[in-house]
Amino acid sequence: MKRFYHPDTLELQQMTNLSDVAAHHASNVMRLKISDKIILFNNDVYDYVAEIIRINKKNVEVIIQSKIANHKNSALDIKLIQSISSNEKMDWIIQKSVELGVSTIIPVYSERSIIKLKDDRAEKKLSHWKQIIQSACEQCGRSKVPEIFVPKKLDIFWSNENISAKEHLKLILSPLAQHSLNSISMASPSSVDIMIGPEGGFANEEIICAEKHGFIPINLGPRILRTETAPLTMLSLLQYKYGDFV
Repeated sequence: MKRFYHPDTLELQQMTNLSDVAAHHASNVMRLKISDKIILFNNDVYDYVAEIIRINKKNVEVIIQSKIANHKNSALDIKLIQSISSNEKMDWIIQKSVELGVSTIIPVYSERSIIKLKDDRAEKKLSHWKQIIQSACEQCGRSKVPEIFVPKKLDIFWSNENISAKEHLKLILSPLAQHSLNSISMASPSSVDIMIGPEGGFANEEIICAEKHGFIPINLGPRILRTETAPLTMLSLLQYKYGDFV
């Protein structure tokens, strides 16, 4: 069954209309018909099985018939603090991070970030990123939708950063770091924050500031990874070591 994100609360035996985006995809792309069944999800821990009762090019009405527990959400809470990169790279990072189980994405402007988005462009970009996240959840089977924020400068991010609990692991990637993920002694963190730099990497001052806020610099081996490769590698390793990769 095809999966669609639904922004509103879902209840059994409820009749509801799909969002404009979902209705267009169901009607004009997937060519679904009356009596076809689909799955809706809406940021809780369930998938909702629904049957199409009315459909045309602009509107799709369904009735919710049952709900089933969704077991594809990651138990590991991972926050990705990602330096802004070019449009295609950022879209790729967001899409694949969702597939790999990220919980929260915080785009930031670091010293060497090339891309700078002004207010209007930032809001439009945020809307675009949210659509990518929803589509990625539809594809990979998640029902919990990761949160993403408007890009912010690193100094603003630091001003909002709280002191973490003992079971909260905070990492920042640096090719010059002496530690690796294997050297981290924490056995089973409840949550992990990971910071990824831009194309030119973090400046030394930014690494120092991160350390003052509890982040541990680590490297991923002898080769320097691109900004779009590093987060996906890191998320995969975290899911293997602490999460649900087997």
